[in-house]
Amino acid sequence: MRNKLVIFIVEGQSEENALYPVMKSFFYPDEVIFYIYHGDLTVKSYAGNTPMKEIESIVKRVMKRYALKRSDIRLVAELTDTDGCFIPDEFIIQDDSAKHIDYSDDEIRTMFKESIEERNMKRRINLDFLISSSSLKGGIPYSIYYFSRNLEHAIYGISGHVNDGRKTTLAYRFSDRFGKDCKAFAGYLEDEGITPEGSYQKTWEAIQSGRESLKRHSNLLLLFL
Repeated sequence: MRNKLVIFIVEGQSEENALYPVMKSFFYPDEVIFYIYHGDLTVKSYAGNTPMKEIESIVKRVMKRYALKRSDIRLVAELTDTDGCFIPDEFIIQDDSAKHIDYSDDEIRTMFKESIEERNMKRRINLDFLISSSSLKGGIPYSIYYFSRNLEHAIYGISGHVNDGRKTTLAYRFSDRFGKDCKAFAGYLEDEGITPEGSYQKTWEAIQSGRESLKRHSNLLLLFL
């Protein structure tokens, strides 16, 4: 029997650097690839595509590249940052001195308040649809998991702006720590206490409450259960 393929759709290289070995181990003997989108699929899309259409386009490109049928794909898993997108607009603070979009557990400070409000609204609408979707065309299982506020915050516990060089260093250091030990990685996520209780749906409901999408959470653990 031919091994199947698991496709992870991620925002940047750091996710692949940090997580590829442990995911490859967990899904063995099936194959794993990381498709790097280079941005947030819930906000950025090409040619006016909806996020779901963009995901379908990604799947088609992967199928063509590896000469696959839809039945050859075991799972499409999307990993996304919340970036505080579920917080009420009152906690997005106009701050003309902010050099970056500055996140804390309580608020977002930015020079571009209206732009962040619009970004968050678009992301919420698209996430609502993706969360409720459990399969793609042809019955390919699909699920989406979050890092709040981002990978560095949720997985490493690091707040504040992290430049690309440090992201790379942190990712490889994390990968070296767990290697292919998926049980140890799942244990780490559990020990950190960052996963809201309950089902897949409940973990998404939890992150949408109040300012929780600014706090340190991830539901990635559910992938291993």
